[in-house]
Amino acid sequence: MDTRELRIVFVMDAIAGRNGVGTYFQDLAAQLTGRVASVALISPQLGEPHPCQGASLPMPGDPTQRLFLPKLGEMTRIILEHRPHVIVIPGPGLFSLAASWIAARMGIPLCVTHQTDYNSLANLYWRGSFAKMAKGLLTLVNRWLFQRAAAVATISEPMQQQLRLLGISHPHLVGTPLAPPFVQTSVIPVTGSVRRILFVGRLAAEKNIEHFLALSQQRPDLEFTIAGDGPLRDLVERQMAGQSNLRFLGWCPRETIVAAVDQHDLLILPSAVEAFGTVALEAMARRRLVMVTPACGINQWPALAEGLFVMRPDESLMESVARLEALPELARWRMAMLAEQAARAINEQCLGQWLQVLRIAARQRCVASSVLPSPAFALLRRRAMSGNNG
Repeated sequence: MDTRELRIVFVMDAIAGRNGVGTYFQDLAAQLTGRVASVALISPQLGEPHPCQGASLPMPGDPTQRLFLPKLGEMTRIILEHRPHVIVIPGPGLFSLAASWIAARMGIPLCVTHQTDYNSLANLYWRGSFAKMAKGLLTLVNRWLFQRAAAVATISEPMQQQLRLLGISHPHLVGTPLAPPFVQTSVIPVTGSVRRILFVGRLAAEKNIEHFLALSQQRPDLEFTIAGDGPLRDLVERQMAGQSNLRFLGWCPRETIVAAVDQHDLLILPSAVEAFGTVALEAMARRRLVMVTPACGINQWPALAEGLFVMRPDESLMESVARLEALPELARWRMAMLAEQAARAINEQCLGQWLQVLRIAARQRCVASSVLPSPAFALLRRRAMSGNNG
């Protein structure tokens, strides 16, 4: 099948643009528009709710996020309208599981992505028997989704290895797309100086935001900005109140993030757990210096190596910034230039990889062994076709 004929539906539980997975799918859908016949994105939304968005529950451990229940009737109606060749979901979640159920009953191939290191996050947030139980349940659900998928894709080589350990013999490796504003807006030139430093991301334990805050105290001669939201928001606001060199923007839309990146010299991603680190790639595309920890999956892409400044395992943020400052200004300028070139090349490569994965998945419709019968789905389908989805 020609990729220009493909109809794709993405379904995710994350709110578009609010975390790594939400940002990834939002950007991928935007970049594929015009390259395939149609793209639809089903996910919860802030402000005006998505038609598939039902009641919500607070996310355990993070009052800034909600867990939304899907409206099966509305989701069925939208999928029937779009007649997708492939449905793409990012692993376990209520919206994702609902889409998987519908796909099985309509004979639509399912593509599942693996973008979150659930075991590492469980170890950060939980302890003892509860952590063990959570990891076991997530592994079980993930394996079930992966084994029934027409294609499985992931964003780094370590996560490819995780999939192989789960019994997935041929997981596809795909890059990370960039939102159009990051590649279509003119880049503001840089000098290679390090005066203004930015953090963008969830304010959560896995991001090591306290390390960034400590750096802002240790270096009063530099300006620091934090953009994001999460359970550690109060910690950031308390420290900002006593510092003149620290700004807090809260959560920002993508256009604001482009402007924020352009106003800074260096972006730091100090994460303890980071499957990739989309914001690092975004800053690279804006020709900015980017510092990441060894834990970030973006380090696994050799094509990006010359445009990244990677912390040493035993190094504090203060020591790493000092090491970066010790480089000749011309070397820092060259690093930023190479970063932009590499990020834009990876973006194009990513789109080609995704089109190949979607084409492979779409072919599975022809060899699907059976469509799972379901009286419940038959009722949902009749109601969707009649327009009664309450």
